[in-house]
Amino acid sequence: MATPKHASLTVVLANALAAGLALVLVLTPRFVPPCTPAVETAAPMHCHWTFQVDFLLAVAALIVAGALWIVRHAEARRVVGGVLGLFGLLVIAVTQPWVIGLCGSSHMPCHHTAHWLWLWAAWLIADGIFIVIRATNPAGNIIPTDPWEVGEKPAKGVI
Repeated sequence: MATPKHASLTVVLANALAAGLALVLVLTPRFVPPCTPAVETAAPMHCHWTFQVDFLLAVAALIVAGALWIVRHAEARRVVGGVLGLFGLLVIAVTQPWVIGLCGSSHMPCHHTAHWLWLWAAWLIADGIFIVIRATNPAGNIIPTDPWEVGEKPAKGVI
């Protein structure tokens, strides 16, 4: 089922929020630097590689969020919303010690940057879930009021 030519306000806001969050994910390490010159060593620390991967994930999320403005079919919007949510999960996962991780001390600046990235990534996950739900049910009703609204109505006299 294709979405109407004129998207509703909630669809436009969800698209703009996804693009804005992806852009903020890209720019956060620039404004909240993960390392200061005094902390940098000859060999890059774990957090350096973590934020390199997070940057690539954020750029990919920005490109996928741009696709929201192009795709019109509900199935494609569901996939794009799911991929955005997955990118948000990956941004959070990369900072965990079982993937790449951060520096050992919680007082290092990379932990402060990671907290901001977690916030934006959590919002991206929530927006991705909203996009999937909205594409699944364009009317916006999450819980149908009529139990037969979900499927076919039975023939008269069956019930």
